[in-house]
Amino acid sequence: MGKILLSGYYGEYNTGDDALLVSSSWACSQFFQSDEILATAAQLPRLDQKFAVAPLFVKEENMKSENLLRMYYHALTSDMIVFGGGSVFHSTDKLTRDSDLIDLSRGKGAIALGVSFGPFRDSGAELACKKFVNNLSYIGVRDQESYDIVKSLAHDINVEKTFDLAALFPITQLENNVKKSPSKRKGLAISLCHYERYIGLNTATEKIRFEKILNVLNRLTEEDVEELIFIDFNGHPVFGDVDIHSEMMRRLNIQIPVSRIPYQDNPATVLDLISRCKGLVGMRLHSCIFGYLTETPTVILSYHPKCIGWAKQIDANPNFTIDSNNFEEEQLYLSIMNILHDRYTSPKLPLQGAKDLAMKNWEGALCSMSQ
Repeated sequence: MGKILLSGYYGEYNTGDDALLVSSSWACSQFFQSDEILATAAQLPRLDQKFAVAPLFVKEENMKSENLLRMYYHALTSDMIVFGGGSVFHSTDKLTRDSDLIDLSRGKGAIALGVSFGPFRDSGAELACKKFVNNLSYIGVRDQESYDIVKSLAHDINVEKTFDLAALFPITQLENNVKKSPSKRKGLAISLCHYERYIGLNTATEKIRFEKILNVLNRLTEEDVEELIFIDFNGHPVFGDVDIHSEMMRRLNIQIPVSRIPYQDNPATVLDLISRCKGLVGMRLHSCIFGYLTETPTVILSYHPKCIGWAKQIDANPNFTIDSNNFEEEQLYLSIMNILHDRYTSPKLPLQGAKDLAMKNWEGALCSMSQ
């Protein structure tokens, strides 16, 4: 196949989306034999292995709406459009724009893989979503709620419950860059984020959550853990994690060494870092996914339905899945202590099972394109 337009929330300094971009690019090369992949980004993460992927956008536009025009042009001239994992479809604007891309396409069609739908943010989103999904040849969704939404909008649509594409990320790496987890792990990794402020909800929820987490971390001692490592999974200047992590670090009153790892432009570096930690407290969905992929004991601190969907998919133990909007400090403290003192219960879904489910995205897409 010639050119593929790879659409997602890429190039925004987000480690999770970087991993999805790498996984999607690798699979487009492997399964569709594409010799040109253009991703909806102005910059790409640092890749250890070279794929035929390039940024579609320019960092500085030479004329008004240049990047929009570039996207429409490549939608028109691509052989296929792939919505590759880095998307949650929930707003009218995004769904309408993505439907426009498919309408422009003169290639073999469009597919959406490893994606999520809803909850819808505005009144027109559901109608826009119905048009969008009906224009897709195949849909692989990563959670049951998304599957139910798609089926309710288009009963006969070709949709399967698959898995998050990031489960394939370790496969994409060069063999000598895939490191085994060290036998002696140390430190507790922490990946937090703000949420309510970005979607217009009550920021008092953020403050309550922050204080509870702070109180719990302040109870930890050097006998419990060697160090705390805050990892910025999102380095975006507006939506990133540096503010919440920096404030948390300023207000900690403990003897344990504390450090912060800023956003890394190579997601493999972050995967390796987490593989060396004794445990992880993760709000960012893909921090929890990286924890799972490296078999790092993880507390899933859920702030969004997609996080609960992930916990259900891997069959995570309920004692290590916590609703960040409604939890007691003691609940979080006990979960962390159980991890640090080797009382963790692993998810029931084996890693190979997750990889097989993630591969279903591409198997289903290949089948739909051959019909």
